[in-house]
Amino acid sequence: MSREEDIKQIKKHGFKSFKPERHSYIDENGQGWLQCKFCCEYQKVDSGASYITCSKCVNMIDMIKHPDSFVTKQYKSTGRPAGWHFMNEYVDKDGNVFHKGKEQPELKGTLKPTKVKPPKKRKKLTADQKLQRDINKWKKRKKARRGKK
Repeated sequence: MSREEDIKQIKKHGFKSFKPERHSYIDENGQGWLQCKFCCEYQKVDSGASYITCSKCVNMIDMIKHPDSFVTKQYKSTGRPAGWHFMNEYVDKDGNVFHKGKEQPELKGTLKPTKVKPPKKRKKLTADQKLQRDINKWKKRKKARRGKK
């Protein structure tokens, strides 16, 4: 059958009834090759295989049948600050108490929520300021080395 006839048959009867002519061959190394039953691309097979579905077609079929399972899940924030699990004690806004990242359910609601200070904003240095900073560090190191001798 030609490709146009195949497409007509698929539109009329669906993929279930579509059985194209699949060709197989064995190469000089003894490796068997067989065409995918949907896209007719050649794939390596073991002896005894009658038909195959390639990985691309399996993925497309899965995407059609289960479209929501392929939606990328975005990161959802817990609302806790960075490094909260390293704190000796952290109380979130719901009153949950954590000691070094481990929840303490018996203490829930007994403490006030932890106030978290935002990190200090560092101003961006210009190239001249960076050079002056590095020169000052170098002078301090040079002075310290002179004191050792």
